[in-house]
Amino acid sequence: MQKKIALTSLLKISGKIIGPTAVLLVYIVLAVLFSRHTPLYNPYSSGAGGEMHYEKGEVIAINEQTITPSGFPELYLGRQVVMVRLESGQYKGETFQVHNALNYDANFVLHKGQSIVVSVNTSTGDKSVVNVYMYAPYRVVPLLVLIGLFIAAICFVGGWRGFRSLLGIVFTLTTVFFIFVPLLFYGVPAVAATLVLVAVTSCVTLFLVGGLNSMSLSAALGTIVGAVISVIIMLTFSKLMGISGYTSSDTDALLNIAGQSKLQVKDLLFASIIITSLGAVMDIAISVATSINELLKHKTAASFDELFRSGMNVGRDMMGTMANTLILAFLGATIFSFILMYSYQVQFAQVLNSNGIAIDVLNAVCGSLAVILTVPIVSAIAAKLLPND
Repeated sequence: MQKKIALTSLLKISGKIIGPTAVLLVYIVLAVLFSRHTPLYNPYSSGAGGEMHYEKGEVIAINEQTITPSGFPELYLGRQVVMVRLESGQYKGETFQVHNALNYDANFVLHKGQSIVVSVNTSTGDKSVVNVYMYAPYRVVPLLVLIGLFIAAICFVGGWRGFRSLLGIVFTLTTVFFIFVPLLFYGVPAVAATLVLVAVTSCVTLFLVGGLNSMSLSAALGTIVGAVISVIIMLTFSKLMGISGYTSSDTDALLNIAGQSKLQVKDLLFASIIITSLGAVMDIAISVATSINELLKHKTAASFDELFRSGMNVGRDMMGTMANTLILAFLGATIFSFILMYSYQVQFAQVLNSNGIAIDVLNAVCGSLAVILTVPIVSAIAAKLLPND
C-alpha cells in the first residue's frame, strides 16, 4: 500500500516537472526554427577573404607591462604584452602575442593563468596571417554560477510555484528573442506585436503560477487591458511631445537595418516601455486577484462591492511601491546622465525639453500608469468572475 502511494506521488511529481518542461522544450525548438534567417550582413568579415572569430584563450605569460594608477580607485592606465594560448577554434593549442591596452574604455589588467576572450582575425586575402586582439575577460563561468544561484533560490524558496515561475521566465525570454523580434523584421507593427506579446506571455505565465482558474484569468485580462490603456496614453502624449523611435540613440543603426528589411522603427520605443513594465503589471495583477480569491474562501457570500474594495485595498498598498520601483529602475538607467547634468548645472528649459529626458519621463510615467490602472481593472474583473468559479 505504501509502495503504491509512493509510486502515485512520484508520478504526480514527474507530471509536474516532465510534462510542462517537455512542452516548453518543444516550444523553444519551434521558436528557434521560426527565428532562423539569413543575416543582413556578415559582421565577422574583415574584408575580401578576411574572417574574424571570438575564441577562448589562456594567458600563459606576461612579457611586458607598464601600468600606472589613474588617480581613481581600481582604474589603471598603460599597456601589457602577453602570450595567449587559444583553447577553442581553428587555432586551438597555438600561442599568440596579444597587446592589451589599459584605458577608460577597456580596463582589464591581465594575470598569468587567466581565461580571456580574444578576437582572431585572418588578414584580407591571406588566411595564413593571423592577428589576435584582446576582447574581454572570460565571463561564462561566473555568469552560469549566477544564473544557477537564481534558479536554485527561486526553486528552493518558491517550491513548485517557483519552478513554474522559472518555466514562465524561460517562456517569456524565448518568446521575446525568437518570436517577437522576428515578427518585427517581418513588418508587424511594433505596438501590435507588443500587445500580442503581452497577451501571450501574461496568460502563459499567470496560468503557470496560479493554475487554470478564474483567478489567473482575471489577472491576465487585467494585465492586457491595463497595457492597452497605457499604450493609448503613451501614443497620445508621444504625439504631443514629438517623441518616437526616431529620437532614440540607436536610430542610425536601426534605420540602416530597416532599409534592408521590413522593420518599422517609429514605434520600437513604445514596445520597450511596455515590455519593461510588464513584469510589475503581472505581479500586481496576480496579487490583487489572489487577495480577492482568499476573501471568497473565508466569505463565500461576499458581494461585488466587498470584493472590489478588498482588491483595491491590496492594490493601493502595492501600487505605490510598484510605481516607485519602476521609476527608480528608469532613474537608475539614466543616473550617469543626471550626474553630468548636475555637475554642468544644465538649464531647466534644456533638461526638460531634451529628447533623452522626455523619453525617460514617458518611460517612467507610462510604465507606472500601466501598474496603477491594472489595480481597479483586475479588482473589477476578479470581483465579477471569481464568485462564479
